[in-house]
Amino acid sequence: MDTRSVHFQVDERQVEARRNAASVGGVIREIRSDSFDTLHQPLTINCIDAGSNQAGQRNRVKVNTDNLLRPTWAEISLGRLRRNFEYVRRLAGPRRVMAVVKADAYGHGAAMVARTLAEAGADWFGVATVEEALELRAAGVEKPILLLGGLYMSDPASLIEYRLTPIVSSTARLDTYAECARRYGKPIEFHLHVDTGMGRLGIPPDRVKAFIERYRGLQGIVLKGLSTHLASAEDMVASQTEDQAARFKEALQQVRTMGVEPEWVHVANSAALVAGWPFPENMVRIGALLYGYCLPLILPPGKKAPEPPQVEPVLTLKSRVVYLKDVPCGTPLGYGAAFHTRRRSRIATVPVGYADGLTRALSNRGHAIVRGCRARIVGNISMDLTLLDVTDVPGVDIGDEVVLLGQADHCSITAQEIADLVGTVPYEILCSIGKRVPRIYVDS
Repeated sequence: MDTRSVHFQVDERQVEARRNAASVGGVIREIRSDSFDTLHQPLTINCIDAGSNQAGQRNRVKVNTDNLLRPTWAEISLGRLRRNFEYVRRLAGPRRVMAVVKADAYGHGAAMVARTLAEAGADWFGVATVEEALELRAAGVEKPILLLGGLYMSDPASLIEYRLTPIVSSTARLDTYAECARRYGKPIEFHLHVDTGMGRLGIPPDRVKAFIERYRGLQGIVLKGLSTHLASAEDMVASQTEDQAARFKEALQQVRTMGVEPEWVHVANSAALVAGWPFPENMVRIGALLYGYCLPLILPPGKKAPEPPQVEPVLTLKSRVVYLKDVPCGTPLGYGAAFHTRRRSRIATVPVGYADGLTRALSNRGHAIVRGCRARIVGNISMDLTLLDVTDVPGVDIGDEVVLLGQADHCSITAQEIADLVGTVPYEILCSIGKRVPRIYVDS
């Protein structure tokens, strides 16, 4: 894919803010700078058009920040995405790779991510809904697509029209698919999902025999795969994964004993692949690792840890300083006056908030990176704006780039760090980045 990196072509005039006119004697003074003018100049971006049907199409886009686009965006590194996929491929060995791109590719933009991974050699794609699958087909993705959540109440004709493969978790769906296949004169392929311990979707292991008996009595449907979902593959202390593996092996043996040989058998997710769990499979379903993350493994005492995943975060959430002011000690900041300055402080306003995925739980706890320094988030994060204490950041100015998630210089803030701070998983942090944050694809 022929792509070019993003370049913000703005006036690079070296200006000094009139900082000497700043706060004295307990007075709040706005910090003005000629750099403010650069925020109102069009930004010229060389980027990849994620909506194009031609993979790799380059477009030169003029973005005027006086209009709807704020100086807040997410940069998606396609170079890192490819390298992460290459690592997954090496770790998977002879097994095929299903790239999981549900939830808009974990917030990275499903169309461009899927096209990139298809070119890199992904064998299958996994999505949650028919709508997500249709987005991939509209983007020109031709590889097989598995509906990980099944079809719900949708018309099964979409399976035939768009060449989609559903997960089946109940015997009742077999009759519906068989009738649709008869009506359209084309077979419907599916993967049988076995619930070995996750407790969400799937046929219980003790009902697999009855399912296969019913399946063999119907025409027009083809069982092409067998799968299960691991509940805690990162935990190498508890016995749950071993128990699930044993149940799945029994289910697979039952299916084969009844004369059905699934072409695709898949169990391992990102954590299982890194942990090296052995499963009787010929394909792995990988999401988190592709985007640069994996849950930390829980190891028993004395067990040597596997090699850390050789992946890098793909997404960087960025914004810019749009307002600066010096305030005296004791100044309240944000909704509810949840923070009062403890010294004379310089406060930066950044146009990003919880509506963009910067969780309010980071209020007075999180950080951002400005000029290579970590700056603390102060006050309650608003829907659209966030305040940073940049008192200790040398030379901060209006227009300076701010990294909320990602790496800048020698500093980094990962989704795992944020997740640990607020009590969730890194994937929720990534998926929370809203649609109004434009995704800019770079090839670095």
